[in-house]
Amino acid sequence: MKFLNIIATLAASIASVAAYETTGKETIDILVDYNIKETPEVSKSDVASWTNGEQITLEYTLSNNEESDVTVIGVTGQFLNPVTKEVVTNLTQGRIEPVAVAPGKSVKFEQAISVNLIPNNYELVPQVFIVQGDLVKLLPCRGQLASVLDKAISFFDPRLIFLELVLLATFGGLVYLAYQIWGKNYIKGTAPVKVKKSAKSPSPDAASASAGSSTGAGYDVNWIPEGHLKQKKTKKVA
Repeated sequence: MKFLNIIATLAASIASVAAYETTGKETIDILVDYNIKETPEVSKSDVASWTNGEQITLEYTLSNNEESDVTVIGVTGQFLNPVTKEVVTNLTQGRIEPVAVAPGKSVKFEQAISVNLIPNNYELVPQVFIVQGDLVKLLPCRGQLASVLDKAISFFDPRLIFLELVLLATFGGLVYLAYQIWGKNYIKGTAPVKVKKSAKSPSPDAASASAGSSTGAGYDVNWIPEGHLKQKKTKKVA
C-alpha cells in the first residue's frame, strides 16, 4: 500500500529535479549506464553530433546489486554547459511503467529525447528515479558530450523558395526604381540626336540660269540696262 502511495504521489507532483534529493554521499550498489540507440558506436569518450529537430533514444541498463528490491519509476536529465557545468535546460521528465528489479538482476528501458537547443556544445546528464523501500532516489548517470547543430535547409524547401521570391521581387523593384530616377535621364542624355538637313538655297548662277530660261534668252536679263532692252524690242518690231 505504501508503494502505491509513493507512485501516485510521484506521478502527480514531479515538477523539477530540485524537488528531490539525490543519493548524495550515500553509497548504493546500483549501476546505471546507457547508449544512444541511433548511434551505438558513440561512446562516453566521444562527442555526439545531433541536429535540431531530431529525436534520440537513450537505452538504459540498470543493475541492482543491493540486497533489496528497487523499482524504476521515471527518467529525466539536464543539458549542462560543458565548461562551467551550469544547467542550460532540463529535460522533460519521462514517465515509464514501474519496473521492479530484484537483487542481482538487471533491466533495460528507454528514454526518448527531442533535440531543440541553440546550436552549441553541451553535456547531457541523464537521471533515473528509483524507489527503494519508502524512499524516492535520483540516480545521476554519466555525462555525454554533444555538439548540436541546426538542420540544413534544402534549396527546394518551401520557406527558402518563398524567401528567394521575396528577395527577387525586392531586387527587381529597386532596379526599376533606379531606372526611373537615374537611368531614363542618363539614357536620354547620351543617346545620339538626329539633325534634320535644311533645304539648300539655289546658288546665284543657278538663279541666273533660271531667269534666263524664263525669258527665252540664253543669258540673264537682270543685269542688262532697261534702256538697252527696250531698244532691242523696238528693233524687232521694225
